Amino acid sequence: MFNIDGFRPDAMDAIMGPIFQVSIILGIIYAWTIGFNRFSKYRAGNAKTMSEEFFTYGLPEWSLYLIGGLKLILACLMILGFFWPSFIKPTAGAICLVMGVAVLLHLKIREDSLSKALPSYYIFCCSFFLLID
Repeated sequence: MFNIDGFRPDAMDAIMGPIFQVSIILGIIYAWTIGFNRFSKYRAGNAKTMSEEFFTYGLPEWSLYLIGGLKLILACLMILGFFWPSFIKPTAGAICLVMGVAVLLHLKIREDSLSKALPSYYIFCCSFFLLID
């Protein structure tokens, strides 16, 4: 099979692209629904919930709902990318931006270990792969 340019798509991209999409979708949806009020070892400082984590970063309360809503919308757009592939790159770019800021916020908390930024960094990397693919 050949794509529009006459080149064969890379088999690894065909396998990893959907895996990264699913990782992004599940990671965001879990964090902002089931995991929202649950303890996680990846929360900044001594925060036990998502609300406490945003407070730890010094962000206003309204930003919690804005960012959460944005991330859930982006996860839904990533789902639509399975049906309309043209959604993938712009959605991945937006997720890269949002998750890049999340990684920086994790690193802002100096007493935290780098491992606390791992989930954000993983979703950032998955999105970056989809963006440049």
